[in-house]
Amino acid sequence: MHRRDFCKSCCFSASAAALSGETGWTAEWDRAVLGAALGVHDSCYDAGERMLRAFVGSEYRYHTAMRDREVHPTRESAEYALLLLEAGDAAATQRAAAILDRILDLQDTDPNSKWYGLWGYYLEEPPSRMAPADWNWADFLGALLLLIAHRHRGRLSPALYQRVLAAIAHAAASVRRRNVSMTYTNIAVQGTFVTLAAARLLGDKELGRYAVDRLYRFARTVDETGSFNEYNSPTYIQVTLANLTRMRMLLQGEDYLSLINKIHERAWLHVARHWHPPTRQLAGPMSRCYRTDIGAPLWLQKALNNRIVFAGLDEIRNKRVSAPGEVAILEYQCPEALVPMFLDLAGARQHREVFVAASAPVRPVQGCTWLDREYCLGSANRSDFWIQRRPLLAYWGGAGRPARYVQLRLLKDDYDFASGLFYSVQERNYVLGLASFMSPGGDKHPSLDPIRDGSFMARRLRLRVDLAGAKPQDVRINGKRQGSWQGRWPWDSELLVDLGGLLFYFRPRAVRLGNHVAHLELAVEDGIHTISLDWFHSDEPIRVRWSETGPAYAAFTLAVAAPPARLDDLRRQWARTPFSARELPDKTVALTWTTPVGRLGLQAWMLPGPVAEHNRRFLDLLDGKPVPLTRLSEERLAPE
Repeated sequence: MHRRDFCKSCCFSASAAALSGETGWTAEWDRAVLGAALGVHDSCYDAGERMLRAFVGSEYRYHTAMRDREVHPTRESAEYALLLLEAGDAAATQRAAAILDRILDLQDTDPNSKWYGLWGYYLEEPPSRMAPADWNWADFLGALLLLIAHRHRGRLSPALYQRVLAAIAHAAASVRRRNVSMTYTNIAVQGTFVTLAAARLLGDKELGRYAVDRLYRFARTVDETGSFNEYNSPTYIQVTLANLTRMRMLLQGEDYLSLINKIHERAWLHVARHWHPPTRQLAGPMSRCYRTDIGAPLWLQKALNNRIVFAGLDEIRNKRVSAPGEVAILEYQCPEALVPMFLDLAGARQHREVFVAASAPVRPVQGCTWLDREYCLGSANRSDFWIQRRPLLAYWGGAGRPARYVQLRLLKDDYDFASGLFYSVQERNYVLGLASFMSPGGDKHPSLDPIRDGSFMARRLRLRVDLAGAKPQDVRINGKRQGSWQGRWPWDSELLVDLGGLLFYFRPRAVRLGNHVAHLELAVEDGIHTISLDWFHSDEPIRVRWSETGPAYAAFTLAVAAPPARLDDLRRQWARTPFSARELPDKTVALTWTTPVGRLGLQAWMLPGPVAEHNRRFLDLLDGKPVPLTRLSEERLAPE
């Protein structure tokens, strides 16, 4: 599922400090957000179709075959109907009713249908014609219809209200039939809200029993690690918190509300532990991310009661920031005890957190985040390189926008390669990492776009470091100053860069892929300074057959520091950090890097193969011992 910009609107902007005289988030702020959101939607309304209009471009997107054409989105149109009802005047209510009447016609209401309870993304593409249908649309539109039914029954005609109830029942039945895994965090929570609220609204006791059981199943899933499988996602932690907030608003008086409150507090703790106050970013790593700059999250500003101001009233009213309308409706509230973690970083600290459980010998997925006054650096011990992942990510440069960041990617022909795998061990500001390949695996998407028979064509395959917002002031390769940011070097070259506020070190240590001779390239791509470790870069497409390549991986060391440290001093220091790489008879590679903060060790499989085998062979070590596993919280949510 993509977050879609369904019509042209102004980009995010952020205020560097709270505006004088403005204290607390009041009803005036809600009205400003609602008005701004309605203003954007109004300009996109198509009265003929009674829906919003949008234009989709030619870029790749999964689930839909729509390209280069005008479309009419269902979810955004339902959101518009909700906001019109919130506005409350007669004309807005009439338009909302027209939109709802149209949207309800687009739901598949046949219980015998494969797509029962669903909507398509667009009027022009029903679920049966999607590639494939997105079952999440029952959750997303069901949740919006529940807010409409709870908050605006009196504004709807009796007939239309009954149609809304019927659509909610169909959506809830779809959610129940699908019964998504509780590890799919944002949809697990959203579907739980839909079924809990629908059961209460409809008086459906059987659905209610399912929904309550589902809530407890989700709590037990969180209890496995203390955290969330869909970890640290700027987009989906907001979806999760939005639905927990909806529950807290609509399900008052229920016996299970205390469990909802506990989950709500845990989700906020998860966010707080990763928040980096100096840059006002959610520090990495991230399981799913659509834009690496968090921008101006008004939901977070409201939850913190304006103690951080990303945008002022005038910016919101004048549409200089994106203003999601539901921010005006939902009673976002960060637990008071966690607020100080968003306001200031008292001192440098390291945070480890287990996200995804695993059975031995497989290591759980765990993140390590180093938060310093000038920068933050985070990595996952294991991940893939799907375009939504951020397995290694750093921010620096203060709270200005756009954000300045370092992101590691694996690209095939300039698009993130979902068959790429990432393994690492981090201690403080040092990372020892390895990229390898799974087979079977995906191309642009892990499952919807598979690599057939372990064979594909590509002109270029590379590990790329994006240095977004960087203004390189000094570049040194193998100790020599460089006059410009371009050119090729041997693959094992040592690279040190003063990025203008962050000192960055990167050195490939071992590279293999068939008979290809790797190299290092520096370039500026789409306005971003990049460092590429190329397995190959050819004018003509090359056929890669995983069964014939033998070992295929790239190992590297990476470190960051901040002024007043100097490149010369750091180079001398890092030059004395011993490194070793050994390819073992069982086709694993053993890496060791002795840093000033500890001896980092990593073992990983070298061959393209099943991800389960890669994970089984992976081991992350610190000073010769497995890296300690740390829970976000030892408190159990679900009762024994």
